[in-house]
Amino acid sequence: MAANKTDPRVIKTRNSLCKALVYLMRREKLEDISVQKITETANITRGTFYLHYKDKQDFIQSAIQEIIDDFFNQVMIDSNFSKERTVKVFSLRKAFQYIENNADIFDVLLNNEKNNFFYEQLYNRLANEMTHFNEQVNKNQQLKVPLNLQISFIDSAFLGLVSRWLEDGMIYTPRYMTQSVAKMLDQFSSENVSLVNFFDGELEGTLEKI
Repeated sequence: MAANKTDPRVIKTRNSLCKALVYLMRREKLEDISVQKITETANITRGTFYLHYKDKQDFIQSAIQEIIDDFFNQVMIDSNFSKERTVKVFSLRKAFQYIENNADIFDVLLNNEKNNFFYEQLYNRLANEMTHFNEQVNKNQQLKVPLNLQISFIDSAFLGLVSRWLEDGMIYTPRYMTQSVAKMLDQFSSENVSLVNFFDGELEGTLEKI
């Protein structure tokens, strides 16, 4: 029988397992992390683990997907891009705030050379969101810069910036990061670089002091 994901006991168990996974990923490659190591670190039984997941791979994929889904549920916001329709855009402010609040998770998942599964999944999800945005807003627009190159450039640049921000101990505030990225994106804005508008910088005035 599938576990009820809304049951507080189920949520507690899943959170414990997720924390155990993050802890172990700081120290080992994914292929070296066994179900036994995960359950011992989370202080739960193997039987309880298999009530929730088929195997280790199912658990890892589910845990990573839940983190990514929650992130995008928080940062994708409605934008009145035109009078005809409302589209979803990526809130930089909410993104940097979310990452700061969950820095322990994002740091190990983005900055661990032993494991790049999370980076790949996050990269792909952001690319999909940008593709969907383009289909809604720029469907018939002729681009001088191919869409796939725009996505690769912006996706890699944003995740690389987040990774460095975490590595440097988040010495800049989420607000400062939001304003900085918004200003940089503004420099790329043109009729032929369409994805700049996907990011909502909520820019207000000049850069604040660090």
